[in-house]
Amino acid sequence: MKKLKFTFHGKDLYANMLTDEAPLTCEAVEKACPFTTRWVHAKIVYNEVFCPTMIEGPKFRENPIPNVPGDIGFYDLPQCICCWHGDMKPLGAGNVFARFTPEQMAAFHAETVGMWEETGCPVTVDVVEEA
Repeated sequence: MKKLKFTFHGKDLYANMLTDEAPLTCEAVEKACPFTTRWVHAKIVYNEVFCPTMIEGPKFRENPIPNVPGDIGFYDLPQCICCWHGDMKPLGAGNVFARFTPEQMAAFHAETVGMWEETGCPVTVDVVEEA
């Protein structure tokens, strides 16, 4: 199984790629990897961070499901990857292409919850094979 890997704060955090539910998006993300960008905290649903990308993904929501904690979505306008974590209220449907396990989501939440004060934290994004 392929994993989406985020490296920041000296840690590697992994999410399962949803290749059956969003094959075009997963392919576009993998093609663009690895790349380095910066996290931005999105205040809209409280526990959401996103990172701008140059990914040329599908111009439609391939897997438009309501976002829940642990989901990772891709948006073509603006081009970004969004990660929802911790306590949050879904705002709508996103193009979900990856998902953290509960353990990885808890670790991700612990690393990102303080990003209100740390806008622009560098992150490297990659796709790796499960070991």
